[in-house]
Amino acid sequence: MDSVIQLILLVLATVGFPMGYAFVCRWMNTAAIPRPPRLAFFFLFGTLGGWTLAFLLSPSGLAALCTLAMVTAAPLALLISSILLARQAERTRFHRFAMWAGFAYCGLLLLGVIAGVMRD
Repeated sequence: MDSVIQLILLVLATVGFPMGYAFVCRWMNTAAIPRPPRLAFFFLFGTLGGWTLAFLLSPSGLAALCTLAMVTAAPLALLISSILLARQAERTRFHRFAMWAGFAYCGLLLLGVIAGVMRD
């Protein structure tokens, strides 16, 4: 059973999320979205894939490195892309989703850190 879950996580991280990103990019192209937020979605799908890999590889040093990237680089990338999207004049549902998902990730991560500190 454990190996089935690991296989599912591996396929999700290496195939599922990249295909999901490609699908969203194609959807934005089909909908003729002006200045589509491809980079913001790249960061979102990359963050999801990073967490999936961290859970897959846990416990290991590589999982620790993935987690370190997900709590340092990912929130910075998502926050900057969300701020840039918030400053854009045109905002489609894609822009709004990417913007709010980036802000939400940063907020949830902050709440998790605060909860972890208060628990100790």
